[in-house]
Amino acid sequence: MNDDAIHRIVEEIEYLRAKRARMAGARPRLIVVHGHHQAVNDCLPGETIEQACFSVSSDVIPLRVSPTGLVLADVFARKKPLPLTVAHIERILATDPFYVRLGANAASAQRPTIRLTHRSIKVYVQRLRQQIGKALKEAGLAMRPEEILVSEDTDLLNVAAYRLTISCEFVHVDGTGGGT
Repeated sequence: MNDDAIHRIVEEIEYLRAKRARMAGARPRLIVVHGHHQAVNDCLPGETIEQACFSVSSDVIPLRVSPTGLVLADVFARKKPLPLTVAHIERILATDPFYVRLGANAASAQRPTIRLTHRSIKVYVQRLRQQIGKALKEAGLAMRPEEILVSEDTDLLNVAAYRLTISCEFVHVDGTGGGT
């Protein structure tokens, strides 16, 4: 190995140390993007859920989840910090006007159909955790996804509740791509 190669390796190590030190104090936050937004500030029935991203320092890392995974991420973000059981999630999806009318402002071809069962919610929680883990790794954070989307025991036998531990933010874009 010549001196130039050693010098490049040392520079790379120093860069990675600096990045790790910068990220050590960084806390990720979840950003959920709603589309087909009307001209008010709040999340309203009829909007779509376009994307969920992790934001760490200046990095924005999209979570690669299905439309159903986006809905679940949105539920956790909107109901944060409440711990939600699978039964709570089912009830929210069936009764909350935001989810009952999800995508109503969009063209009918874009309107998602939410069909989550007890078992599928648990599967989507695991998939969401996997994507959170990938985003944490990509951001260079030494956190486990179970620290972000936690499971807690309840008083009921074999019933877990889930909740997010990071801050959440909602970004709204109108039907033409403009943001609010």
